[in-house]
Amino acid sequence: MVFFTCNICGESVKKPAVEKHYQMRCRGNDKNVSCMDCLKDFYGEEYVAHTKCISEAQKYASQSQGFAAKEPRNKNAQKQESWMDIIRTILDSSEYKLTPPVRSAFQKLQSVDNVPRKKAKFENFVGNCMRMPRNQATQVWDILEKELNKMKEAKQTELARAKAEKVAEIQRQQKADAEEEEAPPKKKAKVEATEDAAVEETSNGIASDFDWAAQLTKIVTKQSEGIFLEKLRKKLLKKYAKHLSVEELTEKQDKKFQKRFIKQLKLADSLQVDGDLVKIAS
Repeated sequence: MVFFTCNICGESVKKPAVEKHYQMRCRGNDKNVSCMDCLKDFYGEEYVAHTKCISEAQKYASQSQGFAAKEPRNKNAQKQESWMDIIRTILDSSEYKLTPPVRSAFQKLQSVDNVPRKKAKFENFVGNCMRMPRNQATQVWDILEKELNKMKEAKQTELARAKAEKVAEIQRQQKADAEEEEAPPKKKAKVEATEDAAVEETSNGIASDFDWAAQLTKIVTKQSEGIFLEKLRKKLLKKYAKHLSVEELTEKQDKKFQKRFIKQLKLADSLQVDGDLVKIAS
């Protein structure tokens, strides 16, 4: 509950009693009150919109020491604030075409912090505390209920729209992921086909296979006592790179060379492998 201090007589007044105070105690004076918690001044009807103020913990917290009190979480207060928003929306709307008595009733409700949110309690409250006739209380409630249902429908529509957008985004992402998973193999297959073609192509563009057996025999023949396997591999690699017209093999080409080197060495009848040494077969 918000409390005010009357700046004319100094009396403390609860928010719902401000109107009565200026009708009885400070009659004839313009309304001029200040909030007892935040010390802010309000003139005329400005105090009506002041429905929530700082707590004592926040008021006396030492900001110089870097301490800031946490705002207490009050779900009931949040619901009540939403309820008061509905009342303010109705007053600002031209849809309902409020009669002067009904408009006056809504204006009085603005200054109350604990308006019930159930029909039976609401009618009892406004009848006992605000002296509102039963038929007028029912009329006010019907308008409140209509606005409340309209806000609920708008909220449900917004939630449904947000959910549909989220589902659509998930589907788009799944589709993109599926396309991305399919794309690399195609691209890879294309690259591999290009590299395989390059392996079999000479510098002048004419397709020609590398003569593995002849090149191996030629290198080993020059070494009367044989040649170490690793040295043979390096010499043949240079000839193979020259055959492809490249200075250095790609990773794919290198792997293919290593596999074919071992295979062709085993298939070469004119050569003999003795441990790490390769000789001409005797």
